[in-house]
Amino acid sequence: MLTHPYPPAPNPPDLSDIRRSLAGMQIPDREEHTHAAVALVLAGEAADLSLCLILRAEHESDRWSGHVALPGGRVDPIDLNPREAAIRETREEVGLRVERSPYLGSLGAQPINRNGRPTDMLLSSYVFHLGEVLEQLTPNDEVAEAFWVPLRHLLDARNAGYRSTSRDGVAYDSPAVIYQGHHIWGLTYRVLAVFFERMRLRIARPMP
Repeated sequence: MLTHPYPPAPNPPDLSDIRRSLAGMQIPDREEHTHAAVALVLAGEAADLSLCLILRAEHESDRWSGHVALPGGRVDPIDLNPREAAIRETREEVGLRVERSPYLGSLGAQPINRNGRPTDMLLSSYVFHLGEVLEQLTPNDEVAEAFWVPLRHLLDARNAGYRSTSRDGVAYDSPAVIYQGHHIWGLTYRVLAVFFERMRLRIARPMP
């Protein structure tokens, strides 16, 4: 009897799992490095949550131009701290006012690499629950598309694949989750991997 090559997808975390797993995580308001911040905005019923993602518009000045990303960006002088930057950027990029929503916790600060090389930035990630309704997203001119992806989709190995890139003339295949033709990979994939690891879950990865 043939067995299915993919393991069964685990159940996605619910709100209580997320709150419990993120409890106690603290991020300093300021860091010595240039700081960037993103928001993991969750919505939907407690046991069937979805996550807001964006497709960044093509801009020469944006090092992540054309990538699938979480709403967010650099911390500006007007921001009191990185969390305020994530809130502001989310409002500007997709029209969601997460400052009115329950704050679930943070993932800690992660170093940002670009093309396999370290940069001078740390990334802080903050998790919010918008409510049970998947609100309409209104992208600004920095965003080509915004959409909701179910957490269960991000955990199912059947949705995993690769994103091919090149660096210094050498081709690389990076693990990715594919959703409606979009490749969720690179920095966003790594942030989501950390998010799921907090709950002892594993983001979808290609089968060997």
